[in-house]
Amino acid sequence: MEEEKVLVLCATGKAGRNVCRALIEAGFQVYGTTRSNTQKLSDLAVTPVLSDYTRREDLDRALMETGAKKIFVITDYFGAAKSNGELEISHGKVAIDAAKSAGVEHLVFMSVADAEFMDERVKHVKTKVVIEDYLRASGVNFSILRPCAFFENFDDPANWNPLKKGRLKFLSDKEIKYCSTYDLGRAAAIMFKDPATWLGKSLDVISWKGDLSQVAAALEKVGGVKVKFGLAMPIFLRRLLLKDVHSMFVYYEEQGGPKGEPEEFKKILPDAFNAEDWFRFHGVYSDGERIAG
Repeated sequence: MEEEKVLVLCATGKAGRNVCRALIEAGFQVYGTTRSNTQKLSDLAVTPVLSDYTRREDLDRALMETGAKKIFVITDYFGAAKSNGELEISHGKVAIDAAKSAGVEHLVFMSVADAEFMDERVKHVKTKVVIEDYLRASGVNFSILRPCAFFENFDDPANWNPLKKGRLKFLSDKEIKYCSTYDLGRAAAIMFKDPATWLGKSLDVISWKGDLSQVAAALEKVGGVKVKFGLAMPIFLRRLLLKDVHSMFVYYEEQGGPKGEPEEFKKILPDAFNAEDWFRFHGVYSDGERIAG
């Protein structure tokens, strides 16, 4: 039986790489868009597609050349859209319109859990609400995945937070709900394989909750090394320098958001990652040293 084809947009990004990995492991033939880094995708056994996923003509060509009838759509507020909400919304609309024109059978969109409940100041999340609304009205067959905070943020050198042996930093030390980008991909595979159940529906991707001390304890257990932990910056600096992200964390910390619970997601994906699972899966510190000896 021929493998079903899936086109993953923004495939070399933080979420895209692990979504591709999970879809390949689930038996799909995966194509991924990249502007230039074809080797990174080839190393994952993903077929690279040189394409700017924010441009309609590029997406039309990518869908035609690959023949993919399933598409995983990611939009990037901070990167591709350069923190311009209207631009990110236009990127989402371009992807949806291209999918409709190509006769895509199933589009899965990566949104954000509780996007509609967050303050308007959380601009990188409120854009997702607009894109979701456009998708629902488009006539495209769709499902929506709504992740919470990513475990991957604990090893994020691009945002000055590399994971170092014996140290753990984050923008909050309060209880937060987390998930992994890999579980996002595993959930997408479930949706793609069972459209009768998932078309027109959304799913919150929430696999674990805990505060920073509990995350550090998980890292200690996996790595066997004492872990010092603390805030990546004082809260007053977070408020001053990262207004958008700060408002999101206020929703997490003061209102207990998102409203969903890990137990609900685990009804769909029973082996979804907790913090220990993610550190084992991630496998290495930022410098390449293995976490588990």
